[in-house]
Amino acid sequence: MSYGIYFLLSLILTLVVEIPILFLAAKYLLKIKIQTKEIIYWGVFVNLFSLLYLWFIFPLFLSLPNYILIGEILVVLIESVILLKVLKINFKNAFVLSLLTNLLSYLVGIMVLR
Repeated sequence: MSYGIYFLLSLILTLVVEIPILFLAAKYLLKIKIQTKEIIYWGVFVNLFSLLYLWFIFPLFLSLPNYILIGEILVVLIESVILLKVLKINFKNAFVLSLLTNLLSYLVGIMVLR
């Protein structure tokens, strides 16, 4: 399978897993008062932005053995900052949302795509 096809499958899987988790965690776990469409919009934006960096920018600067660990840490931090700003929530809640969605997405990805 080509890198581009693998990326597209990963993008679809990421969106299918992370958007519902983001919605459920924001609304019911953290009780964030926010419109459903806003969570979905920013969830898609954050994932498109971070996945492109993880797949196409980070590999230019990170060595292969550390790529996944460092890349995922950077994605969680970057997404946390974006969610902090766009959802107008505190860093702790933004970090929890980003960590939870990325961890579950990563685990599902391992099970489905490998």
